[in-house]
Amino acid sequence: MYQTAFAGDPWFEASKCVDNSSMQRCAGGFSSLAVGITCEMCGNCPLNSAYEKGELIDKFEMIANTRPTAWYMESGEMGATLFALAWVETPRKIAEERYPDVPDMTSWMVQKLGTDPIMWLDEVFADRIKKPRGNLQNFSEMCRGLARQLQVDRLAYRTIAAQMVIAPVRDFGEQARVYKRNIEVPDRRDFVVINLGGEK
Repeated sequence: MYQTAFAGDPWFEASKCVDNSSMQRCAGGFSSLAVGITCEMCGNCPLNSAYEKGELIDKFEMIANTRPTAWYMESGEMGATLFALAWVETPRKIAEERYPDVPDMTSWMVQKLGTDPIMWLDEVFADRIKKPRGNLQNFSEMCRGLARQLQVDRLAYRTIAAQMVIAPVRDFGEQARVYKRNIEVPDRRDFVVINLGGEK
Protein backbone atom coordinates (compact mmCIF):
# COMPACT_ATOMS: atom_id res chain seq x y z
CA MET A 1 0.00 0.00 0.00
CA TYR A 2 2.84 2.42 0.87
CA GLN A 3 4.59 1.95 -2.48
CA THR A 4 1.33 2.35 -4.41
CA ALA A 5 0.35 5.48 -2.48
CA PHE A 6 3.63 7.31 -3.13
CA ALA A 7 3.97 6.16 -6.74
CA GLY A 8 0.87 8.21 -7.61
CA ASP A 9 -0.19 11.84 -7.54
CA PRO A 10 1.24 14.15 -6.23
CA TRP A 11 4.53 12.42 -5.31
CA PHE A 12 5.19 10.18 -8.34
CA GLU A 13 7.93 8.32 -6.45
CA ALA A 14 7.91 5.00 -8.33
CA SER A 15 11.61 4.12 -8.43
CA LYS A 16 15.01 5.20 -7.14
CA CYS A 17 16.77 7.73 -9.33
CA VAL A 18 20.14 6.41 -10.47
CA ASP A 19 21.57 9.67 -11.82
CA ASN A 20 24.44 10.94 -9.65
CA SER A 21 24.52 14.43 -11.15
CA SER A 22 23.25 17.07 -8.75
CA MET A 23 21.94 18.98 -11.77
CA GLN A 24 19.69 16.21 -13.07
CA ARG A 25 18.99 14.02 -10.06
CA CYS A 26 15.28 13.67 -9.32
CA ALA A 27 13.98 15.57 -6.28
CA GLY A 28 14.28 13.47 -3.15
CA GLY A 29 16.22 10.81 -5.02
CA PHE A 30 13.09 9.20 -6.48
CA SER A 31 11.89 8.96 -10.08
CA SER A 32 8.39 8.80 -11.55
CA LEU A 33 9.58 6.18 -14.04
CA ALA A 34 8.89 2.48 -13.62
CA VAL A 35 11.89 0.20 -13.11
CA GLY A 36 13.59 -0.52 -16.46
CA ILE A 37 12.31 2.56 -18.33
CA THR A 38 14.99 4.85 -19.77
CA CYS A 39 14.98 8.42 -18.51
CA GLU A 40 14.99 11.01 -21.32
CA MET A 41 16.85 13.51 -19.13
CA CYS A 42 19.86 11.46 -18.00
CA GLY A 43 19.68 8.35 -20.18
CA ASN A 44 19.74 5.98 -17.19
CA CYS A 45 17.25 3.27 -16.23
CA PRO A 46 15.96 3.00 -12.66
CA LEU A 47 16.90 -0.42 -11.30
CA ASN A 48 15.03 -0.50 -7.99
CA SER A 49 11.53 0.37 -6.85
CA ALA A 50 11.06 3.23 -4.42
CA TYR A 51 10.41 2.24 -0.83
CA GLU A 52 11.34 -1.43 -0.93
CA LYS A 53 9.74 -3.56 1.77
CA GLY A 54 12.94 -4.32 3.70
CA GLU A 55 13.96 -0.65 3.77
CA LEU A 56 10.54 0.40 5.04
CA ILE A 57 10.59 -2.19 7.81
CA ASP A 58 14.09 -1.10 8.88
CA LYS A 59 13.06 2.56 8.82
CA PHE A 60 9.90 2.07 10.86
CA GLU A 61 11.65 -0.18 13.39
CA MET A 62 14.46 2.37 13.83
CA ILE A 63 11.92 5.12 14.49
CA ALA A 64 9.93 3.03 16.97
CA ASN A 65 13.08 1.97 18.82
CA THR A 66 14.61 5.43 19.20
CA ARG A 67 11.75 7.77 20.18
CA PRO A 68 8.10 7.90 21.30
CA THR A 69 6.12 6.71 18.26
CA ALA A 70 2.46 6.16 17.39
CA TRP A 71 0.57 4.73 14.42
CA TYR A 72 -2.94 5.62 13.29
CA MET A 73 -5.10 3.46 11.03
CA GLU A 74 -8.55 3.80 9.49
CA SER A 75 -10.42 0.90 7.95
CA GLY A 76 -13.68 0.34 6.14
CA GLU A 77 -15.62 -2.48 4.59
CA MET A 78 -12.75 -3.25 2.19
CA GLY A 79 -10.04 -3.14 4.85
CA ALA A 80 -7.38 -0.59 5.82
CA THR A 81 -7.70 2.68 3.92
CA LEU A 82 -5.43 5.18 5.70
CA PHE A 83 -2.29 5.05 7.84
CA ALA A 84 -0.30 7.71 9.65
CA LEU A 85 2.96 7.58 11.59
CA ALA A 86 3.97 10.21 14.14
CA TRP A 87 6.85 10.54 16.57
CA VAL A 88 8.29 13.00 19.08
CA GLU A 89 11.63 14.75 18.75
CA THR A 90 13.18 18.23 18.96
CA PRO A 91 12.88 20.50 15.90
CA ARG A 92 16.67 20.49 15.50
CA LYS A 93 16.87 16.70 15.42
CA ILE A 94 13.89 16.46 13.05
CA ALA A 95 15.54 18.91 10.65
CA GLU A 96 18.85 17.07 10.75
CA GLU A 97 17.13 13.75 10.00
CA ARG A 98 14.48 14.81 7.50
CA TYR A 99 16.30 17.61 5.67
CA PRO A 100 19.90 16.41 5.15
CA ASP A 101 19.85 18.02 1.68
CA VAL A 102 18.43 21.36 2.94
CA PRO A 103 20.77 22.56 5.71
CA ASP A 104 18.91 25.90 6.04
CA MET A 105 15.95 24.01 7.51
CA THR A 106 17.76 23.38 10.81
CA SER A 107 18.00 27.04 11.81
CA TRP A 108 14.57 27.76 10.26
CA MET A 109 12.83 25.06 12.31
CA VAL A 110 14.56 26.06 15.54
CA GLN A 111 13.60 29.70 14.92
CA LYS A 112 9.94 28.84 14.19
CA LEU A 113 9.43 25.97 16.67
CA GLY A 114 11.96 26.46 19.45
CA THR A 115 13.82 23.68 21.21
CA ASP A 116 11.09 21.69 22.99
CA PRO A 117 10.06 18.33 21.52
CA ILE A 118 7.12 18.34 19.12
CA MET A 119 5.15 15.69 17.26
CA TRP A 120 6.39 15.09 13.73
CA LEU A 121 3.65 13.72 11.49
CA ASP A 122 6.07 11.72 9.37
CA GLU A 123 3.79 9.69 7.13
CA VAL A 124 0.17 9.89 5.99
CA PHE A 125 -0.83 7.58 3.16
CA ALA A 126 -4.10 6.22 1.82
CA ASP A 127 -5.25 3.34 -0.33
CA ARG A 128 -7.12 5.30 -2.97
CA ILE A 129 -8.17 2.11 -4.75
CA LYS A 130 -10.25 1.12 -1.74
CA LYS A 131 -11.29 4.69 -0.95
CA PRO A 132 -10.71 7.12 -3.85
CA ARG A 133 -11.67 10.29 -1.94
CA GLY A 134 -12.45 11.68 1.48
CA ASN A 135 -9.46 10.07 3.18
CA LEU A 136 -8.77 13.13 5.33
CA GLN A 137 -12.31 13.60 6.62
CA ASN A 138 -11.10 12.55 10.10
CA PHE A 139 -7.90 14.59 9.94
CA SER A 140 -8.53 16.57 13.14
CA GLU A 141 -9.41 13.45 15.14
CA MET A 142 -6.30 11.75 13.80
CA CYS A 143 -4.00 14.63 14.78
CA ARG A 144 -5.58 15.15 18.20
CA GLY A 145 -5.53 11.42 18.96
CA LEU A 146 -1.87 11.05 18.01
CA ALA A 147 -0.95 14.16 20.01
CA ARG A 148 -2.78 12.87 23.10
CA GLN A 149 -1.10 9.48 22.79
CA LEU A 150 2.32 11.09 22.46
CA GLN A 151 1.53 13.76 25.10
CA VAL A 152 2.45 16.81 23.05
CA ASP A 153 0.49 19.92 22.15
CA ARG A 154 2.24 20.96 18.95
CA LEU A 155 2.72 19.05 15.73
CA ALA A 156 4.33 19.72 12.38
CA TYR A 157 4.85 18.09 9.00
CA ARG A 158 5.93 18.81 5.44
CA THR A 159 3.92 18.07 2.32
CA ILE A 160 3.43 18.62 -1.39
CA ALA A 161 -0.15 17.31 -1.29
CA ALA A 162 -2.80 20.02 -1.60
CA GLN A 163 -5.20 18.07 0.64
CA MET A 164 -2.66 18.05 3.47
CA VAL A 165 -2.59 21.86 3.29
CA ILE A 166 -6.36 22.26 3.03
CA ALA A 167 -7.23 19.87 5.88
CA PRO A 168 -5.41 21.68 8.75
CA VAL A 169 -6.85 25.06 7.77
CA ARG A 170 -10.33 23.54 7.47
CA ASP A 171 -10.16 21.64 10.76
CA PHE A 172 -8.00 23.83 12.99
CA GLY A 173 -8.45 27.39 11.70
CA GLU A 174 -6.10 29.80 13.45
CA GLN A 175 -4.43 26.95 15.34
CA ALA A 176 -2.84 25.91 12.04
CA ARG A 177 -0.09 27.76 10.18
CA VAL A 178 0.95 26.85 6.65
CA TYR A 179 4.35 28.07 5.44
CA LYS A 180 4.43 28.15 1.65
CA ARG A 181 7.13 26.19 -0.13
CA ASN A 182 10.06 28.15 -1.57
CA ILE A 183 8.53 31.40 -0.28
CA GLU A 184 8.08 31.20 3.49
CA VAL A 185 10.12 28.05 4.01
CA PRO A 186 13.51 27.25 2.39
CA ASP A 187 12.30 23.94 0.95
CA ARG A 188 10.33 22.56 -2.01
CA ARG A 189 7.56 21.33 0.31
CA ASP A 190 4.95 23.27 2.29
CA PHE A 191 5.46 23.18 6.06
CA VAL A 192 2.47 22.93 8.42
CA VAL A 193 2.40 23.64 12.18
CA ILE A 194 -0.65 22.94 14.33
CA ASN A 195 -0.81 24.23 17.91
CA LEU A 196 -3.14 22.29 20.20
CA GLY A 197 -2.15 24.06 23.41
CA GLY A 198 -5.08 24.59 25.76
CA GLU A 199 -7.31 21.97 24.13
CA LYS A 200 -9.00 19.47 26.40
